[in-house]
Amino acid sequence: MEKKLEFKLKSLRFFIIFLVLTLILTSYPYIYPDKAEAVTLQELASRISQLNSEEEQLLSEVLAAETQISQKEGEVISLQGKLDNFEEELKELYKKQREVERNINKLQEELEENAVKSYKYSNNRVARMLISAKSLNEVSKVLYIYRRMIRTNQELMSDLEEEKNTYEMIFRKSEDTKNNIKITKENIIIEKEALEIYLANKEVLLQQVKSEKSEFTSLLAEIKERIRQIQPAGLTLVGEWDMVATAYFSGGGGLSGNGITAIGLRARKGIVAVDPRVIPLGTKLYIPGYGEALAADTGGWVKGNRIDLVFESLEECYRFGRRRLKVYLVES
Repeated sequence: MEKKLEFKLKSLRFFIIFLVLTLILTSYPYIYPDKAEAVTLQELASRISQLNSEEEQLLSEVLAAETQISQKEGEVISLQGKLDNFEEELKELYKKQREVERNINKLQEELEENAVKSYKYSNNRVARMLISAKSLNEVSKVLYIYRRMIRTNQELMSDLEEEKNTYEMIFRKSEDTKNNIKITKENIIIEKEALEIYLANKEVLLQQVKSEKSEFTSLLAEIKERIRQIQPAGLTLVGEWDMVATAYFSGGGGLSGNGITAIGLRARKGIVAVDPRVIPLGTKLYIPGYGEALAADTGGWVKGNRIDLVFESLEECYRFGRRRLKVYLVES
């Protein structure tokens, strides 16, 4: 029995908590409604003018980027032409390299032959030949051959060194020049790609600005057309709000309980209650189907895009009820 009672109590508590949460969630829009901003013709015209400036600036940036990309493309083409021309020059250099290689190989062969001769005419061998010489003429001949061999080896070594230096210089010069051109070309291509990304972003921004400008222009035209259709005599309407309006009876104490509004006026038709954060108190308004009005009071449930319209009879209140409408700002 006690367990059943305990279960019922738990179920009741759960139901109460669920009910409270449901009430809080469903009443949230009324307690914390969205703020409704007025759309004024002046603000729209100013925004369109600002978008015109942004559009012109973006167009200028797009044209500048396109020009730079075109210049980079021209530089890339020019460098490719240099590379192509240089490839032809390299063919001649490679011929020179092959010639140098042949000269080096030839000199190396001569040095190898002379190495054999050097062994044959080593210092000891020459000394023995001089001692065994039978005449002065034979001595002179041995010395001449020895000096000629040494001088020839020195010349060959010098020529070999010079050829090697020439070979290395030609090879280094050709490769350095080619690599420098390639690096320059790659850097320009990277710059061009960065410019293309920049251009793509600017074109996206430009389309966004054009779209936003079109939306504001359309909205401005729509508001002007709505104003034209309802334009009351003697008033200039310069903006509008989207509102949810509720009829309120001025009898029985009025809006604030004693028939006096928040700014000290008597509650009567033409007086409306607003959220001062949305429509400042003292603002002159025009409401189709209601007429001229003055934002002169507030209310606990009048938050955000809600407005209460005072009527002087219950019958008028019932007829009007609650509806969504446009509330127009009157130029002071």
